Amino acid sequence: MRPLFFALLVACSGSSESATPDEADPTPTPSEPEAPAEAAEPAARTPGPIDPSWVGPRVAEARTRMQSSPAGQLVWDAIEAHGGLEAWLTAGVIQFDFDYQPVANPARRMKTHNDIDLWSARGRQNELAAEDPSNAPLATMGWNGEEAWITPNAAAFPSTARFWTLTPFYFTGMPFVAADPGTQYEQLEDATLDGVEHHLVRLTYEAGTGDSPEDYYILYLHPETHRLSALRYVVAYPGFFPEGGHTPEKLMRYADLQAVSFGNSALQFATHLNTSAWDSEAGEVGDVVTEIAVSNIALGGALPVDHFDPVEGAERSRTIEARPR
Repeated sequence: MRPLFFALLVACSGSSESATPDEADPTPTPSEPEAPAEAAEPAARTPGPIDPSWVGPRVAEARTRMQSSPAGQLVWDAIEAHGGLEAWLTAGVIQFDFDYQPVANPARRMKTHNDIDLWSARGRQNELAAEDPSNAPLATMGWNGEEAWITPNAAAFPSTARFWTLTPFYFTGMPFVAADPGTQYEQLEDATLDGVEHHLVRLTYEAGTGDSPEDYYILYLHPETHRLSALRYVVAYPGFFPEGGHTPEKLMRYADLQAVSFGNSALQFATHLNTSAWDSEAGEVGDVVTEIAVSNIALGGALPVDHFDPVEGAERSRTIEARPR
């Protein structure tokens, strides 16, 4: 099983600055002194509704940039068809469960609960036992914009914390995340998928954008609904490919849309993201290799200000780690 990846874009904060793959600091971080028993709970930040002076310019910038080309316009139309960039950014937080099930190797199943701050692209995950109704976490990991971390230890989860913490978000958040600064759009020839001729747009990334700027995605956009039907993608994450290169293309279908309400808006999310092999030479879809269920999607809410920071005893890293796949 090869984990999915995305370019780590800090786009919703209005900056395209990416995380720097620094050398890991070998010096243990001193433990903080225990807070007195009467100490207050960490302050919570309520993400929405927020000051429109921030969202308005961010949306206007994306609209102008994307509508400057036919390819970008197609992606903008898809975002509008799924509920709109303004509603997405105003929500501030998305929470969801992501159940990743490899068909050929069920033992590699990864089910996680995800909390994502849309303004700063920070994330926190709990790994959940597939059949445990209590949802007690087997492992917890996060990315606070500077460090990736995991507890109880790195071996507790099949992939690296830096790689996986925001990966489910990037796929669940398509097409909204396709508006991120640093994204480049190229219209390809229309192609037929499941009996419907779709518009195709290839997403690439400017050099220096995120941890994996060599990744690319090809969006299949329905000509009538304008919604995302599928995408093709490769993984070029340098933690896995330090000498360059990428995985073979795969095709991920977006199916069973669910409307998730936030304020006066409703955003459309696919709840099944099944991945198939892709024959690049023949241009044909192969067998399903991974079945992904997305559930319990919620927008908005309040999170403690330290929610994404490493917990006591967590293993921390700033490096792009490679792990066996």
